[in-house]
Amino acid sequence: MSVFPKLSAVRGSILGPVIGLSMAVIALQPASAAEGTAVFADPSKIVAIGGSITEIVYALGQEKHLVARDSTSRFPKAALELPDVGYMRALSPEGVLSVDPTGILALHGSGPKEAVDVLKKTSVPFIEVPEHYSHEGILEKVRIVGKALGVDAKAEVLAKELDAKLTAAEKQTASIKERKRILFVLSIQGGKILAAGSETAADGMVKLAGGVNAVEGFSGYKQMSDEAIITARPDVILM
Repeated sequence: MSVFPKLSAVRGSILGPVIGLSMAVIALQPASAAEGTAVFADPSKIVAIGGSITEIVYALGQEKHLVARDSTSRFPKAALELPDVGYMRALSPEGVLSVDPTGILALHGSGPKEAVDVLKKTSVPFIEVPEHYSHEGILEKVRIVGKALGVDAKAEVLAKELDAKLTAAEKQTASIKERKRILFVLSIQGGKILAAGSETAADGMVKLAGGVNAVEGFSGYKQMSDEAIITARPDVILM
């Protein structure tokens, strides 16, 4: 009896080779974290790209699988002992592949795009983890990393712990009537500050803490003039 009875009817027809080819192509495609379903077939030697990714791997107790990390992965301290493959937005395929990984776990936004495209076309599975700066986004990231490493149950336990802590923090800040306007300064370049706009980790942190991002009108990190800083009317400046 055929395992796929519906396919047996087309055996010998032109559809047979087409279906076989389609299945082969799907099997050869690099892993993707779409819908959080991707799992590494062999998680023994993983490169973690993105500080939060590395931190989650350690929180799940799966650091034994790590063979390298990017330069933004500085916590926990033990992670600094791992080989550094470079800044997550300035990766080189050669550097990432030099540690002979069995999988690459990268935060969305890793780059440059050309380097990531090359890595995705290699035989090394590449799982990209979405980056959403919100309560639910944090939990989603934990579950996707856990799924990729084959430790779904541990990831769910960690997600529930974080959910409880975040919910408690949100309850504490819910009663704040006058929310402080926070200006987050990443760095100062050429006498101008590089400030955090929307869709940044700093923006998410400020909101979760019960504040308001003083910067409006742009996403990511951009330089601000003295006039723009005055217009932002910050109550607090974080550096």
